[in-house]
Amino acid sequence: MSLSQARSRVLVSGSLMQFVLQRILGGLAATLLFLLMLLTLIDVVGRYGFNAPVNGSYEITELLLAAIIFSALPLVSAKDAHITVDLIDTFVPNLLARLRDVAIAVSTSIILAGVSYKVWHKALESVRYGDQTAMLLLPTAPVFFYISIAIGLSSFIALLLAWQYARAGVTPSTPSSEKA
Repeated sequence: MSLSQARSRVLVSGSLMQFVLQRILGGLAATLLFLLMLLTLIDVVGRYGFNAPVNGSYEITELLLAAIIFSALPLVSAKDAHITVDLIDTFVPNLLARLRDVAIAVSTSIILAGVSYKVWHKALESVRYGDQTAMLLLPTAPVFFYISIAIGLSSFIALLLAWQYARAGVTPSTPSSEKA
């Protein structure tokens, strides 16, 4: 186990939140990834084996990738598994590290809430103008709404992590073996 894995913490939440995160979002991300792999397989076999590619596969791939990425974002947030650089963590006192981690989590929550708000308005604009993909004429608004909801959930999770960090007696980056 690497040092960064030993120092990560997860969101302590109730069974409903765990169900939503693990079963629904995790299952949805896995299903969408499977569909993407299946589409790619059918498209490649059709293109090179039968000279008949799947029409609109590029558009479907774009939409599936967006849905997969934003399905996984709340899961990554709940595990506090975002990419971090810990060059000075060993030199920072625990109190300062805890304040830093709370400030980062609150800032992340605010930024994600702002992004979610803007994407929601983009989705409303997409509905108003009837935006569609170029080839298959699929509406883009449902994808924007889903992205906004997933980012909003990630914002809420970041806020819960900030609360958890503020209430904890140790820093989120301290391994459990050093808590005693």
